[in-house]
Amino acid sequence: MINSILPFYLVIVFSFSIGIARRAALRGTTSRRETRAVDFLLGTLFIWTLVCTAMGLKGLHTSPALLAALPFLWQAVVPVVILAAGLLCLPGLSSALGKIAMATPLTWLVWVQALRIGAAGGIIKGLRGEITSSYVFWVGIPDLLYGISALLLGVLLLFRSVGRRTILTWHLLGPAIILLPTFGFMPFFMNEPGFGFILAFPMVLAPGIVVPFLLFLNLLAAWKLRPIPGRRARDGRRQPEPTATPGNAGRSDAI
Repeated sequence: MINSILPFYLVIVFSFSIGIARRAALRGTTSRRETRAVDFLLGTLFIWTLVCTAMGLKGLHTSPALLAALPFLWQAVVPVVILAAGLLCLPGLSSALGKIAMATPLTWLVWVQALRIGAAGGIIKGLRGEITSSYVFWVGIPDLLYGISALLLGVLLLFRSVGRRTILTWHLLGPAIILLPTFGFMPFFMNEPGFGFILAFPMVLAPGIVVPFLLFLNLLAAWKLRPIPGRRARDGRRQPEPTATPGNAGRSDAI
């Protein structure tokens, strides 16, 4: 029996990503070529998920031969390579992702980050001594707080105006609290006893696909919120900074 919520999170992030892509396609926001490019990207990520899962079930992620042959946490790099290759090689993918971002309600892109509250599971296991690496605290606690802030920000968007720069900064903070401690202090964590827990199945699904998906969604929202230099009103004056208000926060064209 798998005592982890990660497989359920995997289903949620895939369903969410497929949902916002299909929503944009059905509304005519993306063209057929763009829709095919997004479908190919999601299909490739799904195949990688199956490979990652199969390797985990067979214990290959923790095999000494593989650990000696490949960099530690190489699993986290695979989704990034897939996305980068898709952007370089698939015509229409870049424009499709931009259109999907603009068509997706801002509150959705905020609330999906509440999944990061699941980091509480690792923190609890660390407090119980089931996980001995301090990684669960250095990364888990900020991740948990970020997930809680997603709920608060989502509610705030429903009842009051929130500045575009504030939400953009929040979305950029999402990848930073994961990437900076993970790769900035990797030598420290690797010298700790018990850091190998992150490669055990199903935990390996977190760096292998779930976390990259959530970070991709952070960046998708950041693209939606990006400042556009030189944006001016028709009379030549610079437009005021857009905000998400209670009336438009849930609309696809908000911000």
